[in-house]
Amino acid sequence: MNQIRRIAAISDADAARLVGGDALAELGRQIVATGVPEHSARRSAFSRSAFPASRTWLFGAPFVGLAAAVAAGIIVWSGHSAPTGPPVGKPRPSAGHSFRLAGSADQLVDYATLAAAAGPAFNPGPHQWVYTDVLRATSSAGAGGYLKGRPDGRMEQRTWTRVDYQKYAYLKNGKLVITTSNVPRSAKTGRAVRPVPFGWPSVSYRYLNSLPTSPARLLAVIKANLKAQQDPIGAEGAGHLGVFNAVQTLLQNTVLPPRLLAGLYGVLARDPGVRFERSVTDLAGRTGVGFSTVQEGYLKEQIVINPKTYAYMGYVDVAVRAHSSTGLDGTAHFHKGQILGWEALLGSGIVRHPGQLP
Repeated sequence: MNQIRRIAAISDADAARLVGGDALAELGRQIVATGVPEHSARRSAFSRSAFPASRTWLFGAPFVGLAAAVAAGIIVWSGHSAPTGPPVGKPRPSAGHSFRLAGSADQLVDYATLAAAAGPAFNPGPHQWVYTDVLRATSSAGAGGYLKGRPDGRMEQRTWTRVDYQKYAYLKNGKLVITTSNVPRSAKTGRAVRPVPFGWPSVSYRYLNSLPTSPARLLAVIKANLKAQQDPIGAEGAGHLGVFNAVQTLLQNTVLPPRLLAGLYGVLARDPGVRFERSVTDLAGRTGVGFSTVQEGYLKEQIVINPKTYAYMGYVDVAVRAHSSTGLDGTAHFHKGQILGWEALLGSGIVRHPGQLP
C-alpha cells in the first residue's frame, strides 16, 4: 500500500460479478495491446489518489485486478474463514542454507548474509521461469485499492513468468496455460516491456546482480534512484519512507538474489525510522519476524520475513488509528485495527520450464 492509484468507479470485484471470464480476458488483451514508448516502462503503473493502493506482483497475474485474476483462472476461496487459521495450500520451504533463528535485526542481517555467501550464484537465464505462489486476503465488503471490510476470504495465485518477460503461464481448471505476456509492448521492438516497481530503473537480473550488497552503498543507490524518479510516489518522496517503500516493492515484486536480499535487510535494519518486529503472523498462519513503519500517522506497513530461512514471506497493512482520506475519487474511512492488506508468499523460485516447482 505504499503506492497510490486512482480508484475506478466500479471495483474489480463488482466487475467480476457482472462480466463473464471470456469478456474480461478479451478486455485485458485490448487494454494491453497498445504499444508504449520504451521509457514508459520505467514509471509506476499507479497514479495518485486518496486511497492506499493494493500491492501487485509484477511477476504475477496476466493483468492487474481481482476481476482479471478471476478471468485468468486463479483459485479463489470466499466465505468467512478466519484469516489467522491454518494455511491454505502447502507453503514450500525455501531452498538454501539456514544458520540460526533470527531474533533481532542484526541477527537477521548476519545470518541472511552468511546464508547468501554459502549459496550458489543466482543469475537465471532469459528463458528460465520465475515461479510465485501468492495468497491474498479478500473481503466480501469489496476492495478498491484496500480491503473495505474484514478479510473473510482468500485468493491463491500460482504463476510462472519467463525471465525475459515475453511469456507467462498460469493454472486454469487445474491445467497449465502458457501464453504471450499480457503487458504493454515496446513501440520500437514490439516485445513485452518489463514492468518495474517504484524506486527502481530495472528488475533484470543483470541489473540486480550489479547492485552493491553493502547496506551503506545500497542505500546510496536507492536514494539516487528515488531522486531520479520523474514523479516520486510515497510519503516524503525520496526520504526515509521513500526508501522503505522502494525496498518493500522490490521484495514483493521480484524473486531476488540472496546476496541482494540480505543487503536490503541491512538497509532496513540501519534505518532509525524502521522498527524490527519480533513476531508477525502472515496470512497463511505462519509466524515470522519483520520490519515496519507507520505512514501518514495511521498506516502501519509490516514486511514479514522467515526467521529461519531469511526469505521474504509477505506483508500486513493495518490502521493503527482511525483515519479518513479524501481525494478526487471520494473519501475512505478506516477504523483502528482495520486490516487494509494482507498477503503471504507461499513459494517462489527460478525453474527451467512452466509448471515446474522449485
